[in-house]
Amino acid sequence: MKRLLPILLLAIILPVSAGTIYLNILHTNDIHGGIVPREASFLNPDFPPMIGGGAYISAYVDGVREECLENGEYCLLIDAGDIYQGTPTGNYESGKLIIEWMNAIGYDMITLGNHDFDDGADNAIKLSEQADFPVICGNFVDSTTGEIPAPVLPYVILEFEGVKIAFIGLTTTDTYGLVTPELLGNYIFLNEVETTKRYISEVEEQGADLIVLVSHLGQPRDTDKYLERVYDAWNAGEEYTKDFCMNHVEFTCLVPGIDLIVSGHIHLGFAEPWVSPVNHTVVVQGYANGTGIGRIRLAIDTDSGTLIGYDLPEGEEYISLLHDEFWPDQEIANLIENFRIIAEAGMDEVIGEANEQIPRGNAEHPMGRLIADAMLWSTDTDVALMNRGGIRAAIPRGLITPRVVYQAIPFEEDLFVFELSGAELKEILETGMQGRRRDMEIGGLTAYRNQAMPDGEKIEDMLIGGEPFDPEKIYRFVTTGYLAIGNIGYDIMLEHESVPVGVTLMNAVTEYISLLGEITPDNQTRIIWIEEP
Repeated sequence: MKRLLPILLLAIILPVSAGTIYLNILHTNDIHGGIVPREASFLNPDFPPMIGGGAYISAYVDGVREECLENGEYCLLIDAGDIYQGTPTGNYESGKLIIEWMNAIGYDMITLGNHDFDDGADNAIKLSEQADFPVICGNFVDSTTGEIPAPVLPYVILEFEGVKIAFIGLTTTDTYGLVTPELLGNYIFLNEVETTKRYISEVEEQGADLIVLVSHLGQPRDTDKYLERVYDAWNAGEEYTKDFCMNHVEFTCLVPGIDLIVSGHIHLGFAEPWVSPVNHTVVVQGYANGTGIGRIRLAIDTDSGTLIGYDLPEGEEYISLLHDEFWPDQEIANLIENFRIIAEAGMDEVIGEANEQIPRGNAEHPMGRLIADAMLWSTDTDVALMNRGGIRAAIPRGLITPRVVYQAIPFEEDLFVFELSGAELKEILETGMQGRRRDMEIGGLTAYRNQAMPDGEKIEDMLIGGEPFDPEKIYRFVTTGYLAIGNIGYDIMLEHESVPVGVTLMNAVTEYISLLGEITPDNQTRIIWIEEP
């Protein structure tokens, strides 16, 4: 099949025949630089099998493409965003090597995820220029012009035996609160519902028969909960709205006309597609970090230009690429190994050992406590605050190397110190009690969180360094640069002066582990919730 070019309309010229055609959609999401194989410690922490990586993805894709050629079917390879941030290889030159890999294996299109903007909007545009395929993202615009920056496109339309299929790109509007504002400059992210409706109308005017959304909004596990929220609003005679970006469960209730959504953003794979009970949109999503690939085969009627069904050729929609079941593409493996050697110098030196797994989770957890304690130790401060979203993996039981630490905290943060009165510090900590991604991993203090109290008054019985909190005392407070500049709702930090201490989060944690030698999980909760509603 011909490689796709970044233009709005591309016809795949094949003999037209009446009947049914089959389009295989292969898809990845949230690769986060994971083109080097990794251990699947989540399957077996003691003897983890090897899983995934760019050479295994390539070999699987090549196999499906050959199968499609033999059977007279079609095949596209798509990614739903967050391609590079998360490994040394991925972060090398801010994603350059990941785009080179994507070019090498022949991606047909991708959208941009929020982490693809971590090094700035200009870098996301630069990566898009490097790509040999279309980068589609309809709600990423220059606020001064209202235009999408070239070469990014809002959509592409492909034609298969007379059937036109539009692929519209979309990213989460939460990107603006997840990325340092200065790095975004004049660029903003338009409302996901309004943008998609606009482009659906536009592609339909151009004759699109089917619409596929390549989207970084995310598909959650607990679909019934979000459907209930939408239904409750409708039953009350209200329009369903949200203060932040919708997920695909909510989104598909509000936007008709989409046949398939290729989803990313939530690192959760599904063995079966989810179908919206409202507008019958089919949603697929895979796991993260290059561990596998999704595959769905669409059956399309060429006479009516409609989707008449789908199947899963592998039995399940998401295929985990375990190394004892799949073979790599050796040419791509050699390419990736060259990338790895450049990017990972010194990453395999043993710095300590975990006697048990140091887990992370959705609430205060041992991994967060370890990181916060490392921040305290490295900066000689009283209180440390780490945002939970910056912790991406547990430390498995066994020997610890910088690579293991990097997989847990891949965002290359600098540490910043504030000198604050107790009253000022408490005001910042109260902000972290208000949810919406502000939940905290904390070091240096213990407290109770009284949910019966209003925002700003939830913290009770706080001890700092084992001593009662003093609102008049001056405390030294350390956090990451990400929080110090007011991200995820911590605007309050901008009211105070912070000083970079010349220590990275990565260095703080690796040196702290080296000092300890052996580590075990700290299972003692530091902020205890009471009076939960």
